[in-house]
Amino acid sequence: MDQYLSILSPEEIGKLKDAHAYIALLLAGADGKIDPRELSWAEKIAHIRTFAGDERLKDFHEEVDQELHAKIEQLLAELPTETNARNQTISAVLSQLNPILAALDPAIGAYLYKSYVSYAHRIATSTGGILSFFTISADEKKWVGLPMLSAIVYNPEEEE
Repeated sequence: MDQYLSILSPEEIGKLKDAHAYIALLLAGADGKIDPRELSWAEKIAHIRTFAGDERLKDFHEEVDQELHAKIEQLLAELPTETNARNQTISAVLSQLNPILAALDPAIGAYLYKSYVSYAHRIATSTGGILSFFTISADEKKWVGLPMLSAIVYNPEEEE
């Protein structure tokens, strides 16, 4: 695993990796019906990040890519089927990332936070809309910014 995550326990690293599956299901199912096209797009985004993501977390992104499909399938079987209950469960699980992200080097914590929000946004905009307008539904808008996560802001100029 990447040196930047070495301060974390295997359980904490697992939560960071699993977050991708939870985010995918949160956005793909925000309107009540889990959209397989959005789940497929979520998997494509994870794969793209294996070669286009931050080099410091290359191993992390490769593991997410390898595990994501199976994790999504597992969660589909385990999570509540009722939309509000599922979304609240996912939100509670994702909120557990806050102390983990805060424990990381600020540059890595900020990168992961932004990466999760970007991932959610890309899933939400992958389907729907008219000519690429209005692609984020009202239900997705509630979740696309991942309000359960505390923003981590890193400004490298502050370290000088």
